[in-house]
Amino acid sequence: MERHHELRRPPGTSRFGCNLCGKEGHQAAQCAEGTVDWIDRFGLDTFVPKLPYYMIKPRAKPDYAKIEEEARLYAKTKEEAAKKVDTKTTGEKFQLELQKQIVQAKVNETLPQGWRSYTAPNGKMYYHHAATNKTQWTKPAE
Repeated sequence: MERHHELRRPPGTSRFGCNLCGKEGHQAAQCAEGTVDWIDRFGLDTFVPKLPYYMIKPRAKPDYAKIEEEARLYAKTKEEAAKKVDTKTTGEKFQLELQKQIVQAKVNETLPQGWRSYTAPNGKMYYHHAATNKTQWTKPAE
């Protein structure tokens, strides 16, 4: 181990000496003979403090005419998109769904106590009693 460290130092220097000049009594950071030119190594920009972003780029006044023009264009495209939507069929679909719910509620009123009716994916009605956990396709009798 000692031999390894001695090989890195100039011959004739103490192993307790400075890593740069080999003299005892100081560390490499305080060595007057072996200075490192950090600016040459990394450049001056590395050591200059950076300014905050808000100081570098000054705020310009907004162009209100351009903003208004973009807003009008956006509103116009939204209106054109709304014209393409078929609200009539959407309203009809909603009405059909509402009528199905009304019919379902009327059917549930005519059922015996505890029974509820449901519609299967194929459109057929089935009936379920929650207390007994019984399910059947035929309408339950009282």
